[in-house]
Amino acid sequence: MGWGRCSSTSAVVLLIVSLFLPWASTGGADQTGFELLTTGDVFLLIVGLVAITAALTAGRFGLFRPDVSLYGAADLLGVVATILLAWLIVFDFPSGAGQEAGAYLALVAAITIIGGAGDYSAFRGAPLFPRIHK
Repeated sequence: MGWGRCSSTSAVVLLIVSLFLPWASTGGADQTGFELLTTGDVFLLIVGLVAITAALTAGRFGLFRPDVSLYGAADLLGVVATILLAWLIVFDFPSGAGQEAGAYLALVAAITIIGGAGDYSAFRGAPLFPRIHK
């Protein structure tokens, strides 16, 4: 599992910075990601922290269990963040509010985190379910 440090760190920084950017505009007033989201902003911060920890430690440590790597946790959290952000943008955006760049940047960052944390060795010929030797 190779996690490109430059792209992963950039994606995490973009995700966190996007929370400070305008996500919605209503009547000339902009709302940042922190103002628009109630608990989603905390979840996105957790995604960012797990992903940056995975990038900086090369995923060597487990997350609460030794068999769940930080790569796996970052990948799973990135998938959930992508689904939540896509749902917000397409279906659940506040009515009458204009969509701003911050929401789209957060979505791009979440997709990039998935790409950086995912294990694509099965696509390169490695077995999908490796044998366990005892």
